Amino acid sequence: MKKLLRALADSLEEHSGSMTVALCDALRRSQGDTRLPPCEPPPAGRMLDQTLATGNPDPHPLLAEVARSRETLAWYGARPERIPEAIGARLFFVELLGPDGMVFCDRCRLGLLLQMPESHYPEHAHAADELYLVLSGTAEWRSEGSEPALRPPGSFIHHPGGQRHAMTTQEEALLAVWAWTGDIGFESYSIEAGP
Repeated sequence: MKKLLRALADSLEEHSGSMTVALCDALRRSQGDTRLPPCEPPPAGRMLDQTLATGNPDPHPLLAEVARSRETLAWYGARPERIPEAIGARLFFVELLGPDGMVFCDRCRLGLLLQMPESHYPEHAHAADELYLVLSGTAEWRSEGSEPALRPPGSFIHHPGGQRHAMTTQEEALLAVWAWTGDIGFESYSIEAGP
């Protein structure tokens, strides 16, 4: 776990901004001592294996560290009190660092998102500033105030707090690093019911 947290800090350090500085600081300060995780949902494990096994000719450097840490990652499905079940059944998360994370941190949340192929994560918003770093899979990203765009691996996406945004995958799953800073509580999270 410590190697994965260090690799995440190194990768985020390549992107400028106060949010990435705060995240890198939190990652480097963490000791990497993990708490006991919940059980991994089988669909997340199978899809992660498929995602890591795809013969991407130019894989993101973090994919190798995710693969090495695969057995220790505490994947969980979307919480039904936050995300409607029909949508949540296609989304899996690991909170690596955060109040509910495998490594405790009360200043930020950082983890991995695995979104199944051909699925839509409808418009949602929250008070936290959020970033994504796409590791695998190209998905269409939509943000309030901008045109939809396909974002391939290596894309860095920032959503200011309160900005509505959505993601749609095509034939491949999306694996991305996600992080929240600022107001990291879930009380402000809202989502559209979706199609």
